[in-house]
Amino acid sequence: MTPELMIKACSFYTGHLVKTHFCTWRDITRTNENLVLADKMNRAVTWYSFRLQKSVFHHWHSYMEDQKEKLKNMVLRIQRIICCHKLTVILTKWRNTARYKNKKKEDELISKHELQLKKWRNRLLLRGASAEKSNFPEQSSSEVSLVDETLECDISQLPERAILQIFFYLSLKDVIICGQVNHAWMLMTQLSSLWNAIDFSTVKHMIPDKYIVSTLQRWRLNVLCLNFRGCLLRPKTFRSAGHCRNLQELNVSDCPTFTDESMRHISEGCPGVLYLNLSNTTITNRTMRLLPRHFHNLQNLSLAYCRRFTDKGLQYLNLGNGCHKLIYLDLSGCTQITDSAMEMLSAKCHYLHILDISGCVLLTNQILEDLQIGCKQLRILKMQYCTNISKNAAERMASKVQQQEYNSNDPPRWFGYDREGNPLTQPDDITSSKGRLELTVEKSTYSSEEEAA
Repeated sequence: MTPELMIKACSFYTGHLVKTHFCTWRDITRTNENLVLADKMNRAVTWYSFRLQKSVFHHWHSYMEDQKEKLKNMVLRIQRIICCHKLTVILTKWRNTARYKNKKKEDELISKHELQLKKWRNRLLLRGASAEKSNFPEQSSSEVSLVDETLECDISQLPERAILQIFFYLSLKDVIICGQVNHAWMLMTQLSSLWNAIDFSTVKHMIPDKYIVSTLQRWRLNVLCLNFRGCLLRPKTFRSAGHCRNLQELNVSDCPTFTDESMRHISEGCPGVLYLNLSNTTITNRTMRLLPRHFHNLQNLSLAYCRRFTDKGLQYLNLGNGCHKLIYLDLSGCTQITDSAMEMLSAKCHYLHILDISGCVLLTNQILEDLQIGCKQLRILKMQYCTNISKNAAERMASKVQQQEYNSNDPPRWFGYDREGNPLTQPDDITSSKGRLELTVEKSTYSSEEEAA
């Protein structure tokens, strides 16, 4: 054997030995890696299952907590409903019992008075028959007996509701006279509900300012409606109306002494006014600035024949909270109003149902377009003697409202101005028709109020 062969044999043996050991080591290594990888995979699967279970448990726990909270709230709500139902049942039974007792008491009083009245009539018939038989028609004795018997039937014993119903038919003058009959009648005239609405216009020529101030001071918490229409009073007397905190309706139309200062005191003291009639007064832009500042719930406003405020004053109604709840607005006879003021007004008064612009000779067809855009709920529109509004525009507007009054004739002479808004120079014609003017304004105002209601 040669050395070369020996070297080749050794090299082959060494390579074969290395190859055998390397393959064995590689197989062992691969087996270990597979085992580690399988172990890691098992651990990963176990960890993922644990996290999944934890997440599911967390959601389930949150759901159960929400259900418990809902169940708790439901139980509390059911308890409140049961409690409210029990209270409702108790109050209903108490109210029915109180009504029954009150009605029974009233029926007893009414039957008692009816019995007394029947006895009184029978006695009168018997006395009349005995007087005819005896032929002694003594007038004085019959009058005395009549007075004696009527005293037995005293209306002060009637229920308060019946007394109020009787006195509601009387005017303020008659109520004052009734209060001077005797002490019992005076107490009946002092019922608080009888002074919820006071109409001083019926006694404007006979009642002094001092009595008006004292009356308003005494019943300031009960007065809801005040009517000073046509009263010639001092400004201090008008200020006393500002003490009526619960006032809801105020009528100072045709009051020549009513000023902006009087309106300031009333607006500061009576913020709950719903109906306000300022027609034919001397108010200016100062009053128009006060209205949106204090009367946020104002629904009915009459400014008829108030010619001292300007377009700027009418635009004040849109400031701040403004008079955006207006349902009825009367601007008849306000010759100074132009389209610019009405455009601003129609853009804010979306709830306006009734609008009266009769005699506003400066308004044109543009106002009708603004009303169609801003006042979607307008139902009644009055445009008498609007000379600058065409007939075609009025006919187009008639399809948008339920009722419309329109003519383009010249204003009557008793309006006091011509078709351009300039005052007339013949005072005789105006004075002679003043009564008709007041009657027309009153009729228009009250008819519009009924329609609004």
